[in-house]
Amino acid sequence: MRTCRPWATSPGRRPMAQAARRPARLATASGPRKSREGQPDLAQAAESPELAVPLAQARGLCLRRRDPRRNPGCGMETATQDGRRRAMSKGVFYYSDAFQSYDMGPQHPLKPIRLRRTWELLREYGALEAVRVEEPSPCTTADLIPAHSPEFVEAVRAVNEGPSPSGRHVRFGLGFGDNPLFPGIWDASCLYTGASLDAAQAVVDGAPVAMNISGGLHHAHYDRAAGFCVFNDCVVAIHRLRSRFQRVAYVDIDVHHGDGVQEAFYSDPTVLTLSIHETGQTLYPGTGFVGELGVREGHGYSVNVPLWPYTNDAIWVGAWRRAALPILQAFRPQAVVVQLGADPHFLDPLAHLFLTAQGWLEAVVDVHALGVPVVALGGGGYCPTTVPRMWALAFSELFGVDLPDATPPTFSYHDHIPVLRDHELPELEPHDLERAAHYAERTVREVREHLFPLHGLDA
Repeated sequence: MRTCRPWATSPGRRPMAQAARRPARLATASGPRKSREGQPDLAQAAESPELAVPLAQARGLCLRRRDPRRNPGCGMETATQDGRRRAMSKGVFYYSDAFQSYDMGPQHPLKPIRLRRTWELLREYGALEAVRVEEPSPCTTADLIPAHSPEFVEAVRAVNEGPSPSGRHVRFGLGFGDNPLFPGIWDASCLYTGASLDAAQAVVDGAPVAMNISGGLHHAHYDRAAGFCVFNDCVVAIHRLRSRFQRVAYVDIDVHHGDGVQEAFYSDPTVLTLSIHETGQTLYPGTGFVGELGVREGHGYSVNVPLWPYTNDAIWVGAWRRAALPILQAFRPQAVVVQLGADPHFLDPLAHLFLTAQGWLEAVVDVHALGVPVVALGGGGYCPTTVPRMWALAFSELFGVDLPDATPPTFSYHDHIPVLRDHELPELEPHDLERAAHYAERTVREVREHLFPLHGLDA
C-alpha cells in the first residue's frame, strides 16, 4: 500500500471516482506477480501492440548508459568564452542550505527537507566529487521581468516580512490555499530562481549539464503565484538559454501539467514545451490536453501527453516514446531544460500514476541521449522516501556517475531508503490497467494525428 499519507486539503487531488483512489498491492520484484504476468499484454487490452515496451526495459532493469555528443554550439567563440567552457566541462550542481527557507509551513506538502536529503544522499555516495558544486546567487528584479509582470514581482517583495495591510497580495495568488505567505518569501523565491538562472548561465558558458534540485516551479504564471510556485524559474532559465541557443526544448516529466511554462511560450516557435502528465480530468491544474497546441507562430510547439490514473511503467514509457520523444528529436533542440518532478511515483500521495523510479528514469535517459546541454531542475515530489533516490538516479544518468543500487549504510539507516530502484512493484487490477492503456492509446493517436505532420513526421 501507499506509505506516504495524502495531504487532506491538497489541491493536487481533483475529485474523481473512488476506484481511482484504491491502493495497489505490492509484490517483490523477484516474487510472484500474478497480475503482472498478464501485463505484457497491456497493449492487447489497448489493441495497440506498439504501445507496449519490454517490461524489463520499462522498469529500468537494463538501463542504457550513453555517451552523449556535445552540441557544437552556434558559431565562433572568443578565447575567454572557450576558457570558461573548458572550466565547465565537468557539469555543475547547485545547492545551498538556505534552500530550506522556502518553507510554506508544517502542514504544507511541499517539504524543503527533500532537497537536503537528496544532497546528503549524493554526498554519502561521494558522487559530488565528480562535479563542480556551486553556491547559487539570488536573482535580481531585472532577472524576473521577462517571466513576470513588474506588479507581481513588487507584490512578492512587499510581503517578504508579512502580509500587506491592504491585502493587495491576494489578487496575485499569494496568502491563501496553495501559496501561503511565509517569512522571507521574497528572499527564498529569489534564491530558488537564481539557482536555476545560474544553472542556465553555466550551460550558456559551456557546461554539458547543470542541475538545480530546488527549481522546477512550473505552475507560476506571469502575474500570479500558483500550485506551490511563486516565481517560474523554468521560464527565467529558458530566457537565459535563448541568449545563446536558437532552439530550446522544455521537457516536463512531473505528474502535473507544466502550465506556467506552456503559457509563457505558447506563441513562440523557438521554444518547444513538452509535458507528459496525469490528465487534467483528474488532477491539478486541470489543463494539458492534446488540443493545447500553441497559437500563431507557436502552433505545434506545445506538446501534451495526458495519461489516466494507474498508468504504469510500460504504458508511460510507451506513450513517451511513441508520442513525445519523436517530436523532441525532430525539433532538434540545441539545449534542453528538463523538469524532474518525482511525483509520478506510485508512492506519491498527491497523484495517481503508478511509475517506479526506474520507469520514470527512462525519459531522463532519452533526454540525455539527445547529446545537447541540459539544465536539470527539480519539481514536485511529496513522498520523502522517493524524491531523494529518484533525483539521485537522474543525477547519475546526467552526470555519468555510476551509483550502486544499495544506498550508503548510514543514509539507509536514518532515512529508510535502502535502495535507489524499486524492488517492490505495484500490482494493479486488470480493469484499471486496461482503462489506463486505452486512454494512453487515444492520447498517442491524437498527438500523432495533430502534431506529427507539423514536425515532418509520419503519423
